[in-house]
Amino acid sequence: VRIEKDGPGKLLRAKDIGMGDEHHFITTRNGKPVAFDANDDKNAVEGDLFFSGEIKGIKVKSAFQLLKEYANSRTLAQWSKECGIAEDDIIELAREFAKHGKKSVAEMYRGPVQHTSGYYNGQAVITLNMLVGNADWKGGLSVGGGHWHEDGSKPGQPFNIAKKMHPNKMKEFGFRINREKDHYEKTSLFRQDGYPAKRPWFPHTSNVYQEIIPSIADGYPYGAKALLLNKGTPAFASPAADKIIGTLVDVEKIPLLMACDIVVGETSMYADYIFPDSAIWERWGTPHTTPACPVAQSKVRQPTIDPMVETVKVYGREMKLCLETVMLGIAEKMGLPGYGPDGFGPGMDLTHPADFFMKFIANLAAGDKPGHAVPEATQEEIRVFTKARNHLSKAVFDPDAFAKACVDANGNNWWTRVIHVLNRGGRFEDFTKYLGSGDKLPHRFKKQFNFYCENVAMSRHPYTGERFSGLGLYLPVMGYDGKPVNQSNYPLSLISFKEIQGGQSRTLPNNYWLSATIQENGIIINKATAREMGLHDGQHVRMLSGTSDGFWDLKNGEKIPVEGKVIAVEGMRPDVVAVCWSFGHWAYGSQDMTVDGVAVKGDPRRRAGLCPNAVMLADPVLKNVSLEDLIGGSASYFDTKVKLVAV
Repeated sequence: VRIEKDGPGKLLRAKDIGMGDEHHFITTRNGKPVAFDANDDKNAVEGDLFFSGEIKGIKVKSAFQLLKEYANSRTLAQWSKECGIAEDDIIELAREFAKHGKKSVAEMYRGPVQHTSGYYNGQAVITLNMLVGNADWKGGLSVGGGHWHEDGSKPGQPFNIAKKMHPNKMKEFGFRINREKDHYEKTSLFRQDGYPAKRPWFPHTSNVYQEIIPSIADGYPYGAKALLLNKGTPAFASPAADKIIGTLVDVEKIPLLMACDIVVGETSMYADYIFPDSAIWERWGTPHTTPACPVAQSKVRQPTIDPMVETVKVYGREMKLCLETVMLGIAEKMGLPGYGPDGFGPGMDLTHPADFFMKFIANLAAGDKPGHAVPEATQEEIRVFTKARNHLSKAVFDPDAFAKACVDANGNNWWTRVIHVLNRGGRFEDFTKYLGSGDKLPHRFKKQFNFYCENVAMSRHPYTGERFSGLGLYLPVMGYDGKPVNQSNYPLSLISFKEIQGGQSRTLPNNYWLSATIQENGIIINKATAREMGLHDGQHVRMLSGTSDGFWDLKNGEKIPVEGKVIAVEGMRPDVVAVCWSFGHWAYGSQDMTVDGVAVKGDPRRRAGLCPNAVMLADPVLKNVSLEDLIGGSASYFDTKVKLVAV
């Protein structure tokens, strides 16, 4: 790694010292430079783990040297104090982890990354796996079995929706409003304003969900005339979500707010127009599997019942209302290209949601290379397939129309192969591929792993201009300005979780069968901590933080307190409070409404408990968004400290 004036920077290339080109890296062997190709699978390379010095006048250190120096920058006692884990426990766990070698693994999911230092936390966990060399070994770090591609971009797939099947397609231009996938330093805004940027930029990530509405509020890098919301409720689910509500009701900032939702939810209640949507068991979809599965899988979601919404007619065809129907309806009204008869090309219509999804599923059936298609369904499979869907209306299940949607430009009909996939709920690789792959995983990364991530180290903090680190660091909770957030007046760390009976907001407390076992949530706290604070089990308390007085301000004259009952238990870390997710609704069918002149009674059971997100810290500089991870892009759900006040 090249050591620049402001710290570690780019990886040294062979080109830099006259030993090769830009694609060869440099290590040292017995202190002497050696060039190597990281993609060479024939010639192994050995190098010195620890090196610090100069090569051809360039100051460098090995990545492992940097890692060692950082680990030794504090004593074990100091690290123990930072993380609140006893030294003996750290030593015991390290020995156990090392003992099992390539069958030890350090795993993470969501929790570690939903902090202001989330990316670094994740990199540190991956570094632990690299230290025991477990990547691509059974029992070790896995990139997963992968999936087949549905967009038609692979050779031999019949429907290249990604590139070739949208006549007169307009290409996107400019920046995304949440500034993901773009480097601030490459923009005209940087040349104009320099540091600090008005709001953060996120060149290394996508789906920076929490930034969309606050960015509209600030008009940075531009405003919005219209917003369409689907499958989400940021005014309820985001950390510091209450800060979003003021923008939703501001018709100057969002002149037109539309939602496509299965309910009138905590965010869609502010919409000018709500289009009914289908629920997960009523819709099409091609969600991918998680990396936890070692063999390839491509799941397919398909309607199991008729959606409980109106049937409408678009392009002369009956269909159930949902997001895709709304898009088709708008396209028909506006005469947009790429929709309607011949929307995908001559003889290939896009007049129904299934016209789109059948092509996706046909591509999955074809596989990612020629000769890897699934077999055609047998007559018995076709009989079972049809009989299992006889209860569905023609607006949802129309096999003749579906079969027509599976005919490609060469006249080949993929319908019976699509049936093969739909009967199985997706496409699944034979698990014997895992069983027969020996000590290694069947699907391996096979590429260079890095203790030191050059692309991160070559980017800079959009506020301070300081270089990010290529190593996984420990950092305190920080605001957008890079300064630690002072929460000294708030003694309790707030975390959230999901009860096993629930999941998203569509379950507890709205599913009355599951709710029979848990009617409301509360504020879980260690018994000893509760005693120290003068609190007792069942006591009603309000939660406050440095950026919240403990209320949701709905901007309609109503304020909802963030209050609940104390649940004092032994099985909670001292000085931590936990609140489970999905309770505390103020919309979602919890209150009376009038729809088209008809009164719809609310169910008070849905208001039970509390939602803690309003007290989660807002960024001290930006003020209208939660604390954020500026590299990984996550909103911070786990960096807030609170206090409890008896009510």
